[in-house]
Amino acid sequence: MIVNEYGQVFFDTYETIEQLYGGNDISNFVDNQQEIDKHNEFAKHFEIDDIIVPAKPIKNAIDFHNEQADAWHMPDSYQTLDVEQFLAQRLQSLGLTSEKYIDTLSAELKEFNDRKMTKLIKFLIYLMDTCKQNNIVTGVGRGSSVASLVLYLIGVHYIDPIKYNLNYKEFLR
Repeated sequence: MIVNEYGQVFFDTYETIEQLYGGNDISNFVDNQQEIDKHNEFAKHFEIDDIIVPAKPIKNAIDFHNEQADAWHMPDSYQTLDVEQFLAQRLQSLGLTSEKYIDTLSAELKEFNDRKMTKLIKFLIYLMDTCKQNNIVTGVGRGSSVASLVLYLIGVHYIDPIKYNLNYKEFLR
């Protein structure tokens, strides 16, 4: 599989054949124009669909990604969510009201805000809610993410970083 600078995914010739014989639609994944031309020529004889190649964006990859950075696909209720209030309520509901939890949450949220990552938090809340609604297993803590109180409160992992004296800066470095 090949992923170009715009994040578009393409299959090599072998993968394309595997996908085609598997009955899958490959129209958006082929990156070899000679193979596409060959397929389209024979497609006429066998009454199958041509492969139509999606156009690459006109912008350069960096401008394209910068433009897409704020285009999070989630319901409006999550777009307008007050993250600080949501997480403070989670602290309350879990009975984590000590000064250590409150101070750590405040400091960690400041770091997320300074890094312009608030939309990421909103999306993670949406993602975790969607996983719960669809009975998708979550919560396996991995690596430095377990140092984040924010991720703990959202339900990305179930490891209380304060209990184990983990510093969120390990996650955000």
